[in-house]
Amino acid sequence: MTSGGRAGQNRSRWRWIIGGAVIAVVILYLVLSGAQGVVVYALTIQELKSQRPDIYGRGVRVGGVIDGDSVLWNADDMTLHFDLVDGNEVLSVTYAGIQPDAFRDGAQALVEGRYRETGVFEASQLLFECPSKYEGPVPTVEP
Repeated sequence: MTSGGRAGQNRSRWRWIIGGAVIAVVILYLVLSGAQGVVVYALTIQELKSQRPDIYGRGVRVGGVIDGDSVLWNADDMTLHFDLVDGNEVLSVTYAGIQPDAFRDGAQALVEGRYRETGVFEASQLLFECPSKYEGPVPTVEP
């Protein structure tokens, strides 16, 4: 009888191990599949354009400098159109929302959103480097 009890314990132990492994695989799958939609890559304008047409519609971040001469702000529908520049590369960007305080000519910016077949980047978020005007003066050391 002891051998029958032992076989039952082994069977029970294996059920727990297999059940735990199945749960771990399901959790891992859910984490990885959920993370795919969250991952956002930072690209230069040149990298973005070189990945056409595969990049169309994918969530990405692109960095550059705001060209102040290209800015068109429509306060009625809160739409902002501007060009992001990186060297000789130019990216037309459109953004719907409140114009950020840090938005200005020459500001370093990251735009997050989707690049469309039309060649326009539809930004869902605008991110800026902290402007140097908020930094205090550098103290001088006198001998």
